[in-house]
Amino acid sequence: MIHIKKNRSDAVRHRAILLDAAARVFARQGAHVPLDAVVAAAGMGRATLYRHFPDRTALLLALFDRDIAPVLNAGKGVPPGEVLLAMLTEIGRVTHREPSLEAAWRAIEPSHPGMQARRRDLLARFEKPLADAIAAGKVRADLTLDDVVSVGRMIASATRLAQDDAAAGARILDLALNGVRSRD
Repeated sequence: MIHIKKNRSDAVRHRAILLDAAARVFARQGAHVPLDAVVAAAGMGRATLYRHFPDRTALLLALFDRDIAPVLNAGKGVPPGEVLLAMLTEIGRVTHREPSLEAAWRAIEPSHPGMQARRRDLLARFEKPLADAIAAGKVRADLTLDDVVSVGRMIASATRLAQDDAAAGARILDLALNGVRSRD
């Protein structure tokens, strides 16, 4: 029994190492770099990579899932009317910390069923926070879910471009959030 638990914990650890390596490699070289670069950065064999991720898309989807989780959890402990702004703020933070998130988002074919499912889930996860923020007067009353998606993309792109300048990244985030806040 102990042997099985050790193997499971090793598998979890190896998966995390591979995801960390992929994040570093994709952030430096782009998401279309040969996967051997990820294997080398992880210090593991190709078989280990393919045991966890049968192809590049599976690796990108797993990386996306890992990196988007803090955005989806950003509203915990925040008043309902402020969850949307917390989520958008977290997009900026995550993109600054993990530039691989945007690389993964852009590299996965939009028609891929796994990406379509994630997009639907993300949209659904933003619906209630948007409605709550409008009801609380925290954001513009004319703000739509499509607007939120656009603002999220702007924040991710701009924050990535300001990667080496934290003050510029913070300013970009502030400008974007001020664009969605209520003018009252």
